[in-house]
Parts: sequence; structure tokens; C-alpha cells
Amino acid sequence: MIKLICSDVDGTLVPDGTRDINPEIFDVICRLREKGIQFAIASGRHTSSISSLFKPVEDKIFFVALGGAILATSSRTLYHWDVDQEDVCRMVLEMRQVPNCEIMLSGLHCSYLETKDEYFRSWVMDSYGVKCQLTTDLLSVNDHIVSLSFYHSKQRAETDFQFFIDEWQDRYKAVTSGTMWLDVTRKDINKGRAIRELQDSLAVTPEETMVFGDQRNDLEMLQQAYYSYAVENALPEVKAAARFGTDRCDRDGVLKVLKELLQKQQGQ
Repeated sequence: MIKLICSDVDGTLVPDGTRDINPEIFDVICRLREKGIQFAIASGRHTSSISSLFKPVEDKIFFVALGGAILATSSRTLYHWDVDQEDVCRMVLEMRQVPNCEIMLSGLHCSYLETKDEYFRSWVMDSYGVKCQLTTDLLSVNDHIVSLSFYHSKQRAETDFQFFIDEWQDRYKAVTSGTMWLDVTRKDINKGRAIRELQDSLAVTPEETMVFGDQRNDLEMLQQAYYSYAVENALPEVKAAARFGTDRCDRDGVLKVLKELLQKQQGQ
């Protein structure tokens, strides 16, 4: 019996960097809860973005935010795993020198930008729904920094940011999300670890868990569930890691599986 469902957002529930979610998902989440099935959103997005996108059901879901660096509910943070402050400074100084790169630091309650690009700032806040605070200097931010995100305006994150991945891979987890973003967290942090913490707290086993993903930052999460699904538009390695598949994100692949699950639950 399924007791916990976890889904990625960008590329899995919605097209990358959008808020184009089918509102039918909110009713489905409520109906799943009525059946005793918990629902978690596991995303590279901040908790503020997840909360904004899932506003109608924000008090009914768990938040696995920033690639697993935060595990929370709508009312409180359950766990958070910080990046070393000295390393944050080094990374910021280094990536400031990279052309076409924007830097975002994420703390417990909001994200921080020092961008001069008004379009980028508006896009992050409006499209992703991230609560952002502008600063003249990211190095002066006073918060628990749990994640750093680097945005490539020419959509060459996988190539132009490879040097950073190579440099820091021994100490940090640096994973591309699509062609635009590189997300950095502590090496021991990923969506899978946060899901494992959630499973332990809810007394749920992997055999009672269903997950959905499309990118490399979903791989550890897929390993935490027997019912692991890749959407059709997922990377080949993600499809290979998943036991099951479903339709593309822009054809509501996740929603189709959830509705089938509800039908089976009603038939029992």
C-alpha cells in the first residue's frame, strides 16, 4: 500500500521555470490525504516557491526544498543542512568572474540576489515564485545558507559550469538542473536523504513510497522508493534508474498516475 508520494517540480510537474501547473493536482492531493497517503514536493526550488505554487494545499504537504537542504512543513522547518560560510564566500567570488552567470544564495526563509538584471530578478520571483531579497553584496548576507544556485543566461550550465563541478565535487554536491541552473549543497545532502528522513519520521518504507523525477538531482530520490517513476521527457539515465515511466510533464504524466492510483484505492 502506498503511504507516501514525492514529486519533483520542474520538468516533472511543470515545464522548467514556470508556474503552469494543472490545478487538478490540488484536488488529487486532498483526496490522497483522505486515503491516508502523505504528499511531498521535492524540488530544487526554495520553500517559498513551493509554497506559492501549491498555495491551495500548502498546509497539506511536506516541503523537500533546495535539493534536500531543507525539510519543512508550511509552518515550521524540520531539518536544514548549512553550507560552510567560508566556502560560500569562495564560491561567490569565483562565480562572479564567470560570464552570463547570475548567483542566488538561499537561506531558511528567502533567497538573496545581487543582480542588476531586472528581468532576471522578476523572472525568478514571478515564474518560480521565490521570495527574494536584493542585496548589494551577497557576502554580507546574514542567514543560514543551505544552497547556492548559479544561473546561465545562455543555457550552457552543463558545459560552462563544469570547471566548478570538477573543482568542488570532492566536498560539495553540484548538480545541473536542466540547461540553466547549477545547484550546490553539501555533499551529504540530496533529495533522497531528505526523503529518507521523512520516511523514518512517518514510519514509511521504500516499498510504501512512490516518487517522480526527470533530472540527475532526482536520482537519489528514485532510489528511496520501489514505485519510482521517470516522466517521458526525463534524462536517459533517470529513465534507466526508474522502475516505471509515465507521460511527459506537459501532458500531465504524474497526474495520470496519481488518478490511476486513486481509482485503485476506491476499488479496494
